[in-house]
Amino acid sequence: MNIGDLNSDLQQLAETEKNIVPVKVAESETNLPPACCDSIFMRLVYHHLTKPAEMDASLFHAVKPGGLLAVIDEEPPANSNPPEGVPQNRGGHGMPQKLLVEELTSAGFQVVKSVYDWPNHDYCAVFREPSP
Repeated sequence: MNIGDLNSDLQQLAETEKNIVPVKVAESETNLPPACCDSIFMRLVYHHLTKPAEMDASLFHAVKPGGLLAVIDEEPPANSNPPEGVPQNRGGHGMPQKLLVEELTSAGFQVVKSVYDWPNHDYCAVFREPSP
């Protein structure tokens, strides 16, 4: 399936399911309204961000105070190359969890917990936007 097919399928789903609102993200912006999300879930996406600091700020802006951000990703396998345009500090195709925590806490998120027993050597890190 290519991206065009996927976009078409998602648009059709949004037309039939009234609780789905498709939002096209940009390279450095979620394009979500301020404080619109109780939670955001990302699976094997974070390591593809080409402008992580800007996207982290946008994610922080989109999550309600007290809201959660859960990120499932994987440590980069040895001898792998990062996706094109991704910062070279990733160490390959994946996202070192320590670096993920550094980046998201720099954006203002607080670490809630990390879970390491996911399949395929993935990990899950859960963050919270502090309440005022």
